[in-house]
Amino acid sequence: MGKPEQRKPFVAKVVVAIDFGTHGSGFAWATVQDLQDLSENRRIAYQTFKEERGISYPKDLTSVLVDVHGDAKAFGYEADKLWQVENSRNNPNGYGYATRFKMALRADAPPADVPRFVGNLAEAGDPASVVPALIAAYLRHLYTTALKDIEATNYGGLGFSADDIRWCITVPAIWKDHEKQVMRDAAAAAGIPADEERLLLVGEPEAAAVYCALTPGTLLETSRPEGRLDVGTDGSRFMVVDCGGGTVDITSYQIRPEGVGDDRLAEIGIADGGRLGSAYINRHFVTEVLAKRFGAEELEKLLVSRPREIAALEDHWERSKVGLTSETGADGSPTFTLPCTLDVHGRLWEALSPPVKERLTELAYGEPYQIVITPDEIVDLHETVVGPILETIEEQRRIVVDNGPRTGVDQIVVVGGFSRSTYLRDRIAQRFGGKVKVVMPRDPASAVLGGAVHFAYDPAVIWGRRSKYTYGYECAMPFREGVDPAGKHFRNELGEEMCSDRFRVVVERGAQVTVGETRNHEMRVPSTEVRFKLGLFATYSDDPQYTTEAGCERIGTVTADVSGSVGTRMDKRKLDIYYAFGGTEIAVETQDRQGGVRLRATIEFSELYGRRGRTGG
Repeated sequence: MGKPEQRKPFVAKVVVAIDFGTHGSGFAWATVQDLQDLSENRRIAYQTFKEERGISYPKDLTSVLVDVHGDAKAFGYEADKLWQVENSRNNPNGYGYATRFKMALRADAPPADVPRFVGNLAEAGDPASVVPALIAAYLRHLYTTALKDIEATNYGGLGFSADDIRWCITVPAIWKDHEKQVMRDAAAAAGIPADEERLLLVGEPEAAAVYCALTPGTLLETSRPEGRLDVGTDGSRFMVVDCGGGTVDITSYQIRPEGVGDDRLAEIGIADGGRLGSAYINRHFVTEVLAKRFGAEELEKLLVSRPREIAALEDHWERSKVGLTSETGADGSPTFTLPCTLDVHGRLWEALSPPVKERLTELAYGEPYQIVITPDEIVDLHETVVGPILETIEEQRRIVVDNGPRTGVDQIVVVGGFSRSTYLRDRIAQRFGGKVKVVMPRDPASAVLGGAVHFAYDPAVIWGRRSKYTYGYECAMPFREGVDPAGKHFRNELGEEMCSDRFRVVVERGAQVTVGETRNHEMRVPSTEVRFKLGLFATYSDDPQYTTEAGCERIGTVTADVSGSVGTRMDKRKLDIYYAFGGTEIAVETQDRQGGVRLRATIEFSELYGRRGRTGG
């Protein structure tokens, strides 16, 4: 048997995190040196941006402006401002503008996840053909900007080079393995070194958990005192509710008693969440408020004849929504007391029918050219996502409680850009504040980004993860007469009676898998195989028998080079397969026992994985 391949480990001298979000994206970095090994001494450099209201924010807008040839011309708030100017002049240069394209990686994304394409991008056709290029262009922009920012400081005065940098990109917890692979491929296309040691992916709630364990915050209760996540008591548990623009990711962690040095976190909940980010409030603004004001039929016509104007109105709502502040009502629930007024001018107003103009003017207290959104409507818009968020938190709490009684403190941490919403924060505090300690870090919008820097600095800070699915592989097993379907019966090259399509479990749903832990399985390989292909499967079922069962989905294919043992009898030809499910990404290594070395296997993840919904479990 050959010895495992020895590779010289990469030693980072600088770590850079990129938080690529649906609404906003940014980067932060830190140098790796002895003085910063203790997390409380670690200095993280953030790039700050100015929003339209002049407020500093650690992220730029996730938007791209392209020229008539489709080449990126501007990014972020700059792209947004340039597009507004172009749009007001009827786009004389033939530009295109795109936002919200992160969550459209999957071809079956629901309507609210489809990128907002205007200008020449409105006729781009299938989003799947455009979105990867837009993501790569935006990542390239962040990559080059980060390098310039770091180089301007002479790498913290320590004289390192770009080859000494480890990069880390955040991904939603609800993403499947194929979507993570698309992100890694886009990073490679952007010029970011894509090998596993130089580019890490980290789940957004995991990054937020690391940040919150190290950063003081505010208790979400009436007096809003300063508080801190309890990470000093062994067994203390906390749930991270990461509320972003596109997704809300939720999972739970426990302080590992046997941790040494900085506290180590073990995931104890199964990552949950959904497409419940603030962008969906905007979607409901169009489908509900505008449909009510214009009439559903007229709105459909306007979306075709005046798409730029409807998009501008949605942008106006987004900017107004961010500035809304909720107050406590008579029943103790958060509410809004002031209406929100949006201007309707120019070509959009001219395109409205006389009855619609009359209705808008009447609802705006006699003022033309306006849409007035009532306080009750503002509450209803927020509840379209806040209500489901609260139910998802409740479900996660049940999962955590089922793991056994706590030995420390139960806590909820609220992070992400959407957590700036006072309404969301107050609803969470109202629902759960009497049951658990609810904490918001001092800068919730920086939690994922800052935590990703800490993770890149010390990936071992996440000690273990809960498996979201039952994972396994497809293989043949001895045929069980009277149990296995007759249609799956066959004889292998040794004449043995076998059953095809069997599901061999590697890790069970809900099982805790530590980082670095591998599960070793042995397979017999047919004598003629040169490149052996093995199907990886996932399911919500606890005890799957066949890969053809309802709810079992092929997540990818592992390919192993077994050319060195071609011709060896099947009963003598063994392949060792080492599975690692404890990291953010699945990793597989294989070793041909006939003199082969242990090698990282190629995994081709299926883009269809996860599209059939949750069934069979």
